[in-house]
Amino acid sequence: MESEKPTFESVFRKHLAGKLAGDGKYAPPKPQPEKVPPTPGLRVLMTVPWLLGILFLISFVWDFEGVRLSTDFVNLQFEGLLRILSVSGLIGFLTNWIAISMLFYPRKRRPLLGQGLIPAQKDRIAKRLSAAVERELINPELVKREFVASGLLNRYTDLLIWDVKSLMDNPEFRDDVSKLMHHYIQEAFADPAMKARIVDEAEQAVMESVKGRKVEQTALKMYLIMRGKTLREFLMDATEKLPAKMARATEPIDELLNTIPARMRKDRAQLQNLFLMVINGIVDKIEVQKIIETNINSYDEGKLEAIIRGASDTQLRYIKYLGAVIGFGGGFVIWQPVLSLAVLITAGLLIWLADRILGGT
Repeated sequence: MESEKPTFESVFRKHLAGKLAGDGKYAPPKPQPEKVPPTPGLRVLMTVPWLLGILFLISFVWDFEGVRLSTDFVNLQFEGLLRILSVSGLIGFLTNWIAISMLFYPRKRRPLLGQGLIPAQKDRIAKRLSAAVERELINPELVKREFVASGLLNRYTDLLIWDVKSLMDNPEFRDDVSKLMHHYIQEAFADPAMKARIVDEAEQAVMESVKGRKVEQTALKMYLIMRGKTLREFLMDATEKLPAKMARATEPIDELLNTIPARMRKDRAQLQNLFLMVINGIVDKIEVQKIIETNINSYDEGKLEAIIRGASDTQLRYIKYLGAVIGFGGGFVIWQPVLSLAVLITAGLLIWLADRILGGT
């Protein structure tokens, strides 16, 4: 059975493809959307609107009727306080809930309600976000810096040198390279056009070498007469023997292969610069902004909302439920403006001071 002709592709697949592409046994896990459970503080805040709703219902039955507190300094009338506090808190909650909802809804433009801020500005968001990512996160200089700082450059340089050494020490690889070179030499000389070009060049070189030299020209003619051939016929015969002679001339390839790992270690800095040039070239050719912008524009409004909520849902929920707490505090201001403002400002200053002390700044 005739053996398969060696090709660069067959040698590459046999000895290199596995090292570059891996064995296919490992596939990185697909990232799953992270589900962040509510924090204890958020759980408490989530009960506030319900408590305010209960207080609002209670206010229809009892709302401090006839209850007052009189001293030498203040005269507080409590009647109607439950309704003021509950309504103010619910308004704060509903206001924030509507504001957050208006970021995403309506998803499609409506005649009266318009369209949510994010769906309406999707193109603009895509342009600005993609430009920011390309400018601040993914550019050749930042990738190069991270590749060096993370140790990946040294790691992959060592890995490449080790793999090349293992490859050079593999007798089967050496044999395949030798067969490949022999095959290409024989294939080249089997091409009539290639052979004709070689003969033309050789004939021209011979004629130029004896030009103006009578003795050499006479000797060449006598030799060709004795052989019974023209110069071109003689050169054609010689080219028939060239493949075998050139194949023997490639035997020192083993010595060259032995020197490759040592040369790579010696020229390690140049090898790393080559790595960085390749990486910079790849990153520079990739149109990061266009890719991100195209992907964002391809998302429907529901998916875009899911992405944004997935990144900031906890914060949005805090904002929504804190509206109820702030509204509840605003109810005290409606009830007793001066006293309530004094208490709220004092409490705010104490919280700010405690935060500065605990934060160390």
